Amino acid sequence: MKGHLLTVATLFGIISLFWISFFAKVVRVKFVEIDFVLKRLEIQKEAQVEIPYTVAKVDILRKLGSDVRPDPRCLLWATTEVGRGWTNDSEDSDFFIDYYIPPDKKAMICTTPALAAALLAKRHDKPLLYKVFPTEDGFHVRIVEGLSEVREPCKKWTGNVDCANPILSRQGVVRYKP
Repeated sequence: MKGHLLTVATLFGIISLFWISFFAKVVRVKFVEIDFVLKRLEIQKEAQVEIPYTVAKVDILRKLGSDVRPDPRCLLWATTEVGRGWTNDSEDSDFFIDYYIPPDKKAMICTTPALAAALLAKRHDKPLLYKVFPTEDGFHVRIVEGLSEVREPCKKWTGNVDCANPILSRQGVVRYKP
């Protein structure tokens, strides 16, 4: 009886760790740098006088550092997803998830432990990339996960290059203070 109970407890623990690693967004990897974005947008606005039809956006490419840690706010703060998919770059298409942040709200990027570990392992080659676009009533934040290497195995195994999209879309989230 004790052996069965130990086996069930061990299996439950393994399944729980798997679920947390791949689906629970509990690790804060970066705060969204709104002050930096506002300064960059102001510089772009001044330059737009010469080129009036450019799209205002700020690309932020940062190495991960001391921000990476479990954070309960990753579960409690609000989120508003507005889209997801693959970029149209034919050479190296990247998976992205788009979120909305209301004005004057503190925001952070949270990921699953699996994506946080992958980002930390690749931090020298490919730092975290997120893009911020101003909207009429806040900001549009795009997390660029990359991970284009999953498309080829998906195509081989299932015939669909987008078979990993449901898993990829659950890897990162932008949360803002309610």
